[in-house]
Amino acid sequence: MDGDHAQPGKREMPPTRQATREEIVARTSFFRDLKPQSTYYQKQEGIPDEAYSTVTAKTLYTLMAPSAKSGPMSAKPAIVADDNLSVIIAECPPGDKPMLHAHFHTTEHFFCLKGRFRVRWGDEGEQEIFLDPHDMIAVPKGVCRDFTNVTDETAYLLVLITGKAEEDYNDIGFAPSESEVFKAKFGEAVADKLEGIGFSFLNKRA
Repeated sequence: MDGDHAQPGKREMPPTRQATREEIVARTSFFRDLKPQSTYYQKQEGIPDEAYSTVTAKTLYTLMAPSAKSGPMSAKPAIVADDNLSVIIAECPPGDKPMLHAHFHTTEHFFCLKGRFRVRWGDEGEQEIFLDPHDMIAVPKGVCRDFTNVTDETAYLLVLITGKAEEDYNDIGFAPSESEVFKAKFGEAVADKLEGIGFSFLNKRA
């Protein structure tokens, strides 16, 4: 009989539960209330806004992260969840881009919300692909990448970062060639402060 043959691997589901309004509000991100990530580090770590927005996109808003310590782009996330997922919106004026960088333990995904982005990859950014609205790319671990707003208007990119554990998120290393340019412009002291919040400046291979 059909009743004697349970579906293989089917899980028994628990009963649903109720959630208070406070619980739901605590898990809601209102974009109007978000502040750029650079403002937190400028106040707490003494990192110049220009230096932070050079290594990252011009303006980053963290909607959700596993905790406030899960990587250098997670200061005061609007939603703290236990899903090992960071959700960030990059607001980029024309021509804006972060430095070439690699994620070694997490996977970074780009989803174009508005505008058009060129995504480069490789140690020198020698390869590229373009994202139009609703296009998405998942960049492999250990591969240097960046993204550039190639339109003449402000563009928006949704950045999703997934990892297995909270400590995986302190895994961002900047390409050696761009690390040298940054240190020449801002100095070793500023680079040290950025490394103090989880970034790394990579050396050229021997």
